[in-house]
Amino acid sequence: MKILLLMVTSFFFIMVPVAAEYGSIEITTDIPKVPVYIDDVYTGLSPVHVDSVQEGYHLVQASPEGFFSQTENISVKAGELTSISFSFLNSEEKQIPAMVRIGECVGTPEPSDLDGTAFDLLRMPDGTLMAYYSGWEEGIMCMHSSDGISWEQMNEPCLGVPSKGTVFRTEPWVYALPDGSYRMVFRQTAGSRHALYSVPSQDGRTFSGEEEIFIDGEMSEGTSGSPSVPTGIIYDNGTIRMYYSIPGEGIKSAISDDMGLSWKKEDGVRIRYGTDPTMILLPDKRTGIFYVDTTPKSKGQRIFFSLSDDGLDFSRVPPIQILETMEPGVWLMDPEIITDDDVVYLYFSVMGMEGMQHHLLPGTLRSIINLPCLVRQVSEKKSGPGGI
Repeated sequence: MKILLLMVTSFFFIMVPVAAEYGSIEITTDIPKVPVYIDDVYTGLSPVHVDSVQEGYHLVQASPEGFFSQTENISVKAGELTSISFSFLNSEEKQIPAMVRIGECVGTPEPSDLDGTAFDLLRMPDGTLMAYYSGWEEGIMCMHSSDGISWEQMNEPCLGVPSKGTVFRTEPWVYALPDGSYRMVFRQTAGSRHALYSVPSQDGRTFSGEEEIFIDGEMSEGTSGSPSVPTGIIYDNGTIRMYYSIPGEGIKSAISDDMGLSWKKEDGVRIRYGTDPTMILLPDKRTGIFYVDTTPKSKGQRIFFSLSDDGLDFSRVPPIQILETMEPGVWLMDPEIITDDDVVYLYFSVMGMEGMQHHLLPGTLRSIINLPCLVRQVSEKKSGPGGI
């Protein structure tokens, strides 16, 4: 009996120090399902609870799509729970960590405190600039500005969600209708199902009564082949052309003759290796497109501009590169064009995915675009070597 007691006692003293070397970590985020890494090892999607974490210092990183990664160095104590929370939607600290190389037709970028991702801009009749952007599980959020640099967020979403955490709304495109009302097209995700929806508004600030959009001739739902990041142009005759991205296919388009209630797909692809389009109709009725390049060598690190005579064929000339990141692992996204007294502004997001050591929101920059310069460059490229 003494021998057995000695063995048990020895086993006890052996196990206690080992168990005491470990603690646990609980990681939460204010947006759902964020990939979490501990010491560069993938741990899961937030919220995450991890047991048996060795005592000492550990590097915890949260890296959601469309935001700067956030990283914190934490101390884990034996037998204790260490909690850490990452805030992406409410962080007051914003920085622009990456530099961008600009083309000769692009002005020096200046910071704008426009928050959020996948934003769309619209000038209201009173001159106010409205910004609509993804609020994740909150719905579509809105901000307003008088100068395009300083923005104030509205207290409530412009378009909420029926049930928080089960429906996610993003990538809004808002346009004004001839009768003074407004319509928003946005992408909704419920589970693994993605689809475009449309919703009206009387004032451009409160939207309700959404309905799913079915594009005749185009798959409108699914996990990878559904339309995303919509934008468009309204022509003088009331026809609306919507441009959207299909993963793996590029930028495509659809046409509507009833103010966006129904859509018919147009054949072909507008830009083969592109996404996040934003459009501008030139005085001579040609169509300009700004988009993010998705070629293998770029993958979101360059923004291009191209022209079309009819809004459909952008292949007659090579595109013009206007912006490029100078730091690996940093993306340029969400280009958006807005005009003010004949001045053309290009807004875009700088989104770092690695190496960010602070709580950061996406950095938004604004540049003045010399549109005649871009058009001239396209014309010279068309008539020069290799042009058509």
